[in-house]
Amino acid sequence: MISLKEYKKIKELLLASNEDFEVGCENIKNLNTSPIEEMLFAKTLTFHRRYAFCEKFKIKEESIKEWNELFKSFNVLTTSKSEKELIEYEIHQQLVPIIKNSYEFTKEIKFKLDWV
Repeated sequence: MISLKEYKKIKELLLASNEDFEVGCENIKNLNTSPIEEMLFAKTLTFHRRYAFCEKFKIKEESIKEWNELFKSFNVLTTSKSEKELIEYEIHQQLVPIIKNSYEFTKEIKFKLDWV
């Protein structure tokens, strides 16, 4: 399990240069991350970076679904408090900009996820 602080730092590496991407992947391997954490990293990546990441961590690319489907599978799995924090952070990071761009009158958006 990794903390939100570690997650953010590794995500930054994965999105940076090719060398930083490799360092980020090594950090993930050394931290012994969970499949949920690895799936979240994969979800944040696009195109060739996602493909390379999935190859390194043996994730089937077709298993990276849209948020509704992913959340259903995460919610069924035994998800730790730490993993829930990462999921909530990532959903917030990806959805808030979309909503704010669509509805410019919004000031603050908070999500509360429906955990089982």
